[in-house]
Amino acid sequence: MKNPVFENISLGGKIILLLGLVIVFALTFSLLGLLLGKWYFGVDLSELAVMISDPKGDVLKFTLFFQFLSQVGVFIIPSLIFGLFVARCPREYLRLNKKPNAVSLLIVTLSVYVILPFVNYLGELNHAIHLTPVLDDWIRAKEAQATLLTKAFLKTDTIGGLTVNLLIMALIPAFGEEMLFRGIVQRLFAGLTRNIHLAVIITAFLFSAIHIQFLGFLPRFLLGIMLGYAFVITGSLWASIWLHFVNNASSVVVYYLHYNDYIKVSMDDFGGTQNMVYIIGSLMMAIWLFIMMYNKEGADVRMKYFDRG
Repeated sequence: MKNPVFENISLGGKIILLLGLVIVFALTFSLLGLLLGKWYFGVDLSELAVMISDPKGDVLKFTLFFQFLSQVGVFIIPSLIFGLFVARCPREYLRLNKKPNAVSLLIVTLSVYVILPFVNYLGELNHAIHLTPVLDDWIRAKEAQATLLTKAFLKTDTIGGLTVNLLIMALIPAFGEEMLFRGIVQRLFAGLTRNIHLAVIITAFLFSAIHIQFLGFLPRFLLGIMLGYAFVITGSLWASIWLHFVNNASSVVVYYLHYNDYIKVSMDDFGGTQNMVYIIGSLMMAIWLFIMMYNKEGADVRMKYFDRG
């Protein structure tokens, strides 16, 4: 946009603008999806909600479509409109204009698999955390519901079904969530705190919290940190998008292979080990890979793209 409407507003104003856009478009696209479902199935909204909670057949296909609409409404549309409102060149603002080099893409790909033993260990620690009995029951009920829905999506024995799952559960979330969290939120917190490391941690915390799956909070928090530093070191949003896609796509493919008896290792056990040497070693190896990427890119971790409001 030649003269962005909100180019010169404060950082606080930009945060409020972003929140407003996310809320408005999340509600709009969710309502649109529910109305389409009400019309298609000929049921009221309360009955549709029950159908979606345990989808089968045509309801499962609709739930995947509803998931797609939600991702577009929560992440992609608000991010694009925010970029248009605050920047003369949204692609540059979101750091979509710079391509990471091939070595960096290879490093972030390897990091997804190298870190797996430590990620699984964090998952075990996460499951061992107990709060109050009421909260524990609520958390585990929500987790069971989310797991049921995810596995319903992933159960397919066709290449077409696998392709749809990769699109909706890997590609679109990677693109949309990285635009919002790394492209915008991390940038804004870098400007507020004047500390890129703190901005990466805060953004990773919000990234994990927004999924509302407490039993996976720590592994997702670690993923958020990796995504944040991939973005900072390369200065390109494509690096974090690719890392995010590889992480999600790997889970989708492993589940597909295990579900169809091509492999014996399940998605939950993939890369897991009880050997602490391997667990700590996986973390150290991942850190070493990111140091290699930093040396290759020659990046300025002080983050020159502070948003100063």
